[in-house]
Amino acid sequence: MTEELNEVPRTTPDFATEASDRLAELFPEVVADGKINLDTLKTILDIDVEDGRERFGLTWPGKREAIRAAQTATTATLMPDKENSVNWDTTQNVFIEGDNLEVLKVLQKHYYGQIKMIYIDPPYNTGNDFVYSDDYADSIGNYLELTGQTDEGGKLSTNSESSGRFHSNWLSMMYPRLKLARNLLADEGVVFVSIGTEELSGLLQLVSEIFGEQNLLPLFTRVTKKSSNNGQTFSPSTDYVVAAAKRIASVNPFYVPLTEKQVRSYNRTDSRGAYKEIGLYQAALKHGGSRYPIEAPDGQLIITPSGPWRWNEARFAQGLKDDDIVFKRSARSPLVNSETGEPSGWNVYTKLHLRDREKAGLLPKNYSEDFQNNIGSRELMNLEIPFDFPKPSTLIKFFTSIMGITDGLVVDLFAGSGTTAHAMMELNAEDGGTRRSISVQLPEPTEENSAARNAGFEVISDITRERIRRVGKKIIEERRSRLDTELGDVDTGFRAYKLVDTNFSKWKADSGLSEDELVGLFSGLADSANDHARPEALLTEVLLKLGFSLTEKIETVEIAGLSVFSVANGLVMAYLDEHMQPTLDQLRALVAKEPERLVVLEDAFQGNDELKTNLVQECKTRSVDLWTA
Repeated sequence: MTEELNEVPRTTPDFATEASDRLAELFPEVVADGKINLDTLKTILDIDVEDGRERFGLTWPGKREAIRAAQTATTATLMPDKENSVNWDTTQNVFIEGDNLEVLKVLQKHYYGQIKMIYIDPPYNTGNDFVYSDDYADSIGNYLELTGQTDEGGKLSTNSESSGRFHSNWLSMMYPRLKLARNLLADEGVVFVSIGTEELSGLLQLVSEIFGEQNLLPLFTRVTKKSSNNGQTFSPSTDYVVAAAKRIASVNPFYVPLTEKQVRSYNRTDSRGAYKEIGLYQAALKHGGSRYPIEAPDGQLIITPSGPWRWNEARFAQGLKDDDIVFKRSARSPLVNSETGEPSGWNVYTKLHLRDREKAGLLPKNYSEDFQNNIGSRELMNLEIPFDFPKPSTLIKFFTSIMGITDGLVVDLFAGSGTTAHAMMELNAEDGGTRRSISVQLPEPTEENSAARNAGFEVISDITRERIRRVGKKIIEERRSRLDTELGDVDTGFRAYKLVDTNFSKWKADSGLSEDELVGLFSGLADSANDHARPEALLTEVLLKLGFSLTEKIETVEIAGLSVFSVANGLVMAYLDEHMQPTLDQLRALVAKEPERLVVLEDAFQGNDELKTNLVQECKTRSVDLWTA
C-alpha cells in the first residue's frame, strides 16, 4: 500500500541533503558510505581547487552557524489572514507577516527559480536600527517567542556597537537570507540591496561570495538629500544599492528611454523618420572598424588621418545600400586624400534613426539624484501614514523598468512601509502590466509615543498592510475619476498571511527535544492535526508543502455530502475534516472526479485502516495520486 500512498513532507526541503544529492549525481565516485569524500572531490576538480592555507574571502565569528541557518529545514507554515486581505479570491499579490528567514524557507518549494526581481532594504546597522537575532537551533521557536505567540514572550533589540560582534551579527543575519533569496531568482533575475556606508564593504563581499563575483553588478549610488550640515568631515548625502544577477549571461541589457532633450537632437528626417548624423570618423576612437579608403562623390579616395573608421568596410558597404551614409563638403574636415595626403574637403556621416535608438534605449547610469528621501516621505504624507525614512516608490519603479519587467513576480523581503507593492500597483495602472508582488515584513513594534504608534499602528507590518490597502483604493478612485478603462482591470488587492508553526502535531518532532518532551509529543499523536487548526489553515500548509503557490484558485465544493476543497479548478481536491469520517462510497465519489491529486487528512480515517486501504485501491484504479497529511 505504501507505494500508492504518499505523505505530505514534514518540513521544508533539506538544503544540505539536496546539495549532497546533486554532487552525488555529478560525481558518483565521491560518495563513500553515504558521505561525500572531500579528498576524492578535490582530486576530481584538480586545478579548480585552491589548496593554499591563505585564501581571499570574507569570514567572521558566527559564519558557520549562518551557513547552517540557510540549510536548516523548518516546520513553519503560513496562516491565511482573510480578515486583513483585499480581494482574496482574485488577487495575485501577497503580503506575509513574519520573519523573512522562515518565510524564505516556506517559499522555496513553489517559488524556486520563479522570481524576476528581489528588492531588499535591510537595517543599515547604524547601531540604532533593529537587527534580527536568529536562534539557529530553533528559528521558528525563536520567532514565536519574539512575537509573543508563546508563553515566554520575547524582546526585540537593536544591534549595539558595544556588543562586541557588531558587524558579525549583521553579516550572520544577512547571509542565510541572501542565500535563500538567490534560490528564488529566475536565471535572468536580479537582486537589489539598499545599504548605507556602515555595512557597504561587508555586503559587497557577501553578495560576491553568494552570487559569484562574475554576477556582481556595478555599485549604484543614490543621492538621499540635496544638502545637509550633519557629520564631522563630509556631510553624508548618499546611500548605495548593491546588485547581483542570478546568472549575468541571462540578464537582458538594462534599458532607459531617451530624454526629451535627446529626442530633439534627432533633427533631420528621411523616409524612415527622424535621424541625426554621427561622424564616421572620430579622433578619440582607437578601436572599432578598420582603416580603408572611401570614394567621395567627386571620385576622390578619402581616408582617416590615422586610426579606424567607426564601421568596418562591410558595414560601410551595407550603409551605402541602406542610404545611411551622408557626404558633406567641409573646409575643416580632418579626412585626407588617400593618394596625396592633402585635406580632402569632405566629411562622412552615418544616420542614426530615432526609432532604432528608441527601441534600443540607453544604459542607465549608476548614479542618480532622482530618488531622494523626500519623495518617499511625500508619498506617505499623501496617504496619511507616518513612517520614518521610506524609500521612494520611484526607485523600485526604476529598477523594475530598466530590467524590462512588465509581468511576473517581484519580491520585497524587508517590506517596511510597503514601497515595492505600491510601486508595482502604480506601474500596472500606468502601463497595463501584470506585475505581481510578494512583500514580507516582521511584526516589529513601533516605538512608544511615535507618530506611528499614536496613529494606531502597533507594529510595522500594520503599516505595510495599510499602505498597500490605501494605494489600491487610491488607484481605483483615480481611474474612476478619469473613466480610465483602456488598460483593463488593475490588481489592487493582496492575500495576507501570517507566519506560524505547523498545524500538524506529528511534524513537530525535533532532534533537540528532551526525552520527556518526546514522550509527551508521541503520547498526543492520536491526532495528526491540531484540534484548533482551521481547515483553511491545514489546506494552506499542505499546498505549500506540495509546491503550490500562495494565490491558487480555491473553492469549497460539496461532493456526496462531503465539504471538499477544490484547488486550481479541480487539479487538487482535499478533504481535511477530522470530525467527520467519510464512507467508502463518499470517497469513491471524490475519486470519480479524477483530480490529479487527492489529499485526505489522516485524522479523517479515525483509525480505520480498511477504509484507507480501499481508498488506495480506488485511487490506483483511476490513476489518482493519493496523499495523506
